[in-house]
Amino acid sequence: MRRTLAAVIAVATSALTIAACSSSSSSSSSTSGGTSALATTSSTSAGMAAAAAYQAQFLNTPTSIGISTQLKAKPASGKLLVGLDSGLGSAKVLAQYWAQAAADIGWQYKDLISGSTPAAQQAAMNSAIQLNPAGILTSGIPNTTIQAQLTLAAQKGIWVNSSADTSSPLGAMFDTSIAAPSQLAQWGKMVAAYVVTQSQGKAVVQDFQLTAFPILLDFDTAFVAAMHQWCSTCKVTTNAVPAASLGTSALTSQVTSVVTRNPDTNWLIFDLGDLEIGVDAAVKAAGLTGLHIGGLTADTPNLAGLKSGAETVWTGYSLPIVAYRQVDSMARKFEGMPILSAALPTQLITPQNVGSLVADSAGNYVGVANYRADFKQLWLLG
Repeated sequence: MRRTLAAVIAVATSALTIAACSSSSSSSSSTSGGTSALATTSSTSAGMAAAAAYQAQFLNTPTSIGISTQLKAKPASGKLLVGLDSGLGSAKVLAQYWAQAAADIGWQYKDLISGSTPAAQQAAMNSAIQLNPAGILTSGIPNTTIQAQLTLAAQKGIWVNSSADTSSPLGAMFDTSIAAPSQLAQWGKMVAAYVVTQSQGKAVVQDFQLTAFPILLDFDTAFVAAMHQWCSTCKVTTNAVPAASLGTSALTSQVTSVVTRNPDTNWLIFDLGDLEIGVDAAVKAAGLTGLHIGGLTADTPNLAGLKSGAETVWTGYSLPIVAYRQVDSMARKFEGMPILSAALPTQLITPQNVGSLVADSAGNYVGVANYRADFKQLWLLG
């Protein structure tokens, strides 16, 4: 992720962090054993109609941040939040907006680099606790990785929340609802609907999965299931990508090799936008044509690919709104209010609508133009 999750990663993504590294680069079918036609209980035409209706909901720019309940009182000023930032691509963008959100609500923010290994994440969490903040912001770090630190944070009265996390709330980790597995599942279904509709039921898909990020697999699982539901004539093959391949020629070599071995392939789907970076040039250099490219969480290079026509569809993942939702969650916790579990604003980004996206000055997807004013209103600061 030069710029999106591994928030979505380390995000998820970026902001999501590597919980474990996969060493496998083998391919497997969406069912057991190799590529196979996907069965469905409805006819292809009925499935295509259902897919078209589903994707239509997500082709326009979102207008709401997704929550509307105001705080009970104006937040007390001067609190300190510490963010654990992997230092990778989109994680840096997420941290940038953690800092902005903290300033908007009247708090201080300290950024700590947490790296992408359990040892580094544990060390960063220890350092964060030593600063005695009111809260700690994380993304994609499993509770199991920092369990000892969460226990210590609870003893010290320090609250923690996370985005792009498969963990359930536990102790000091009071909120993992933002960009949760259900959100990833929605994105998988959105992309599947678009693939089925645009291919007119003729998609032959290679789905590349960064298995080191458990939450990304929720996207893949939902994508395959929706393809199965809507398109009996489509084919999907899944391909595990080792974490070590991210951002290297090993990944692009894997993709071109898979397509060369399967010349009927016409769609390449990636469960992280950063995973696809470099693929456009690689498939072109290899003389591979007729490929539609897309997947989960567009990074700025993916948006450029949509504008040039090299790529076809990506989901929008608003790191600014994720950051503000995490700070908002902290404010509600401090005031004794319940967390707000709500889907993030999102959309399918295509060559037809990429020119009208709401983005920041660096080209990062924002989605909702007035998000900052909307949050300030919820915080009684507007």
